[in-house]
Amino acid sequence: MALNVDICIRGGGIVGTTLAVLLSRLQLRVALISNSSPTTNQSTRVEDIRAYAINAKSKSILESLNAWPGESACTEVRQMQVLSDSGEMIEFSNSLQLNALNTQDSTPMSWIVEVPALEAELAKALSLSNVQHITHGYAGAELQEIHAPLTVICEGSKSTTQQAVHSFTERISYGQVALATHVKFKDPHAKHRGVAYQWFNNSSALNTNENSNSEPTKEFEILAFLPIGGREGNTFAIVWSTTVERNAALNHLSDADFTDELRKSSKEFFKDLVPVSAKQSWPLALSSAKNWCGVFSPKESWVLCGDSAHSVHPLSGMGLNLGLGDVWALYELLLSKEKVNTSWRPLNDLRMLRDYERQRKLAILPYVQFIDKIQLLFASDYPLARLLRNKGFKTFNALGALKEWTIRKAMQAAL
Repeated sequence: MALNVDICIRGGGIVGTTLAVLLSRLQLRVALISNSSPTTNQSTRVEDIRAYAINAKSKSILESLNAWPGESACTEVRQMQVLSDSGEMIEFSNSLQLNALNTQDSTPMSWIVEVPALEAELAKALSLSNVQHITHGYAGAELQEIHAPLTVICEGSKSTTQQAVHSFTERISYGQVALATHVKFKDPHAKHRGVAYQWFNNSSALNTNENSNSEPTKEFEILAFLPIGGREGNTFAIVWSTTVERNAALNHLSDADFTDELRKSSKEFFKDLVPVSAKQSWPLALSSAKNWCGVFSPKESWVLCGDSAHSVHPLSGMGLNLGLGDVWALYELLLSKEKVNTSWRPLNDLRMLRDYERQRKLAILPYVQFIDKIQLLFASDYPLARLLRNKGFKTFNALGALKEWTIRKAMQAAL
């Protein structure tokens, strides 16, 4: 039997589920198509160790859905230290001077949210909505025809639906692979205090075997320590972007050798750490879809949202925030359609969908360009690039007003 709805959302991840629950507030029939079944055997399920940096505006969206996880799964980032390959450091803090009266802003810079907890809260919000949730794992669900004037594709960067509509995506590999894992302090009394750390390392000696006569291997890496487990937690989510070869080597190390490599890459900053989860890896690429909307037929259109439309390097922690920015823009577009004189326009109207496309492309462009240029600058081994990045650290750190502006933009980015 065919299912007829107003909007079909393909992709049951964080972006797709958030959009489905938001749109269910409008006078619309919404269907959400997920790619996995909740009845999957628990013994075969891979532990999800992902953690996302969430800014203030993304947090407000999730809170409006009653989908913000508890304190133990949401760690406030009050301070961040970013270090260059020459040892220069930029220190970001939320303690910014707001006016001449010397008042302080107590809003965290961001929150590090553990994905399993966030997905669980979104699942609760979804169960309380009137969204028709269809999961491919259910018998016969994949055979059901679904007709909708508008289909929103939120299936991620490897979307099969996007490939089917022949939406060209420009994809540029960074030549790096990200490794994620969790580590904690050996000392049970040590706490991270909500401080995040990031190292940009560009060295020709990181992978050198002291007993080898071969030429040193040039290595560029970005290592991030993200605090998790609440403000009084003692655990970090690690995101380590390296070359493919280095990633393969790191994945085959014992726990002791792996933490030893962490110690070296953090310039001896962290010496006593213990791995507490398995390692997971994925390739990194900059991607951007040329067209974010189109038609299946004269009466049915499609539009892209989240990683199906764009993806960036994780060095800034902006990926999910950009996706939730897409969600909010599409929701506001359809909300205004309900309220003003454009309500006569059908949901498959391409002029309306192109308004969303133009708005989002313009909104995310500065962030995408900034992230890409930073990655390229630190990846370069040219002497001029080394000079620029190290002098740039010193100059940026001395400009308090610029640091304040940067923090403000990061906290409220692209929404």
